[in-house]
Amino acid sequence: MNTYTKEINGIKYTIKVDDMLYFQSQALWRAISDIPVGRLKDGFKIQIGFSLYILQKAISGYCIVTPDYESTPFLKVTEDLTLAFWIQMEQLDMLQKYHINGETIRFDDKIAVAKGSIVKPKICLQRFRDLGGSGWCVNEIFQNKDGKFSNVDTTEYESIYAYQLLNIRPSVLKALMLPYDYIVVIDEDDIIELLNEKDESIITKNSP
Repeated sequence: MNTYTKEINGIKYTIKVDDMLYFQSQALWRAISDIPVGRLKDGFKIQIGFSLYILQKAISGYCIVTPDYESTPFLKVTEDLTLAFWIQMEQLDMLQKYHINGETIRFDDKIAVAKGSIVKPKICLQRFRDLGGSGWCVNEIFQNKDGKFSNVDTTEYESIYAYQLLNIRPSVLKALMLPYDYIVVIDEDDIIELLNEKDESIITKNSP
């Protein structure tokens, strides 16, 4: 982890991040440059996608921190932005790979999960506009003899925060910025099918 300082509109900002992910800071610098200087103060929050970036007053300018997603993000913050930038990279890479305009999700948005499904090998994620929270619903699935997938019947659901996937199934995080009405099929850590709002396979459409 390295320390980087950038001056924007006469104010110095300091971040700490793994040097391999520093390039992900560009969105943060752009957001700060668009905010009137008079609004900036200790504790000011900037949302960029999944993460909140919080200004902490320093001797010279501000240090930028994020909620500590590996601990208790509602109570603790961390100076290490590596994880926040990694999530940002994973989600943006997913959208760019399939040429999709995404929908924002925040770390504290809720996800509906069929009980016990999130740890099963094959799961299906579907994003509903009228579900509330993030709109995402997770179900276990099985593959029929004809190769088609079906949900495992269940009536019990629970809700988790998006950030909790880091400890439960981090490979799911990359899909969370996909738009409403999209369906994602995941086998272990691999996305094996992706359907748009017309039930068209995005993976097949983008295959060479």
